[in-house]
Amino acid sequence: MTVSFTLLLLSGAAYFLGFLFHGLAFSGWLEKGNRPAFIALRIGFLLSTFYFTAQAMEQGFFLPVMNLSQALAFFAWSLAFVYLVLLVKAQSDSFGLILTPMLAGMIAASLLSFHLKTKPLPLLVNPFFTIHIVSAFFAYASFTISFGAGILYLIQHHELKTRHAGTFYHKLPSLEELEKLIYQPMSWGACLLLAAVGIGFMWSKSAYGEYWIFDPKTIATSVIALLYVAIVYLRAMTSLRGKQVALLSLAAFVLVLFNFVGTRFIQGSHNFLQ
Repeated sequence: MTVSFTLLLLSGAAYFLGFLFHGLAFSGWLEKGNRPAFIALRIGFLLSTFYFTAQAMEQGFFLPVMNLSQALAFFAWSLAFVYLVLLVKAQSDSFGLILTPMLAGMIAASLLSFHLKTKPLPLLVNPFFTIHIVSAFFAYASFTISFGAGILYLIQHHELKTRHAGTFYHKLPSLEELEKLIYQPMSWGACLLLAAVGIGFMWSKSAYGEYWIFDPKTIATSVIALLYVAIVYLRAMTSLRGKQVALLSLAAFVLVLFNFVGTRFIQGSHNFLQ
């Protein structure tokens, strides 16, 4: 068992422990369970940071995201970073109940594919590629936060509409807070994905001599970026609010999942993960 594998395993265990504490607190079995849950979440993030440091030292590459295992781990790290650092003022106990199982699940999937070995390809050891990857992953992490907040918004909206103040109503943040948690990371993600697309064109030019790689993944990424920009624009300039924004965030996230996973199985789609 390597140091990298051990760090990743401990990170996943910390995220899962955070989920258990959040669940106990939400169910009322452990009144102060959210505090240790948040501590476990931060420990998991720290261990993941050490994991990528160890991977970088082992492979001699600054950004070790060269296979599916590393990509899943980096997605989880980006997601935790957005929530813990960028959204520090918008954190809520109920959102942690959604976030921690997603993180634990990504790390578990990363561990299952950890046996995949790879070496940095010359075309990928490029500053443009590094910035492109970081921008794209942080954009997808932001969209994931927005997606989770959208689910909570629809649950809370349903509770209020039916005038049935159940457990969820008392545990979830207000609709106003949830809408902010949908829109704010969505705005960041739209800007980051646009940047990723633009930088990707520059990397393509330096690597292949042309700006545009006409394939399903490039097209899907461009469509997703434009779709999120459109949602952000409509939210800012029109009366589009609340439930409509939540539903649009959920619909757009289906395309994000397709682009991240589905395009791997489409012939002719560029994919540099081994």
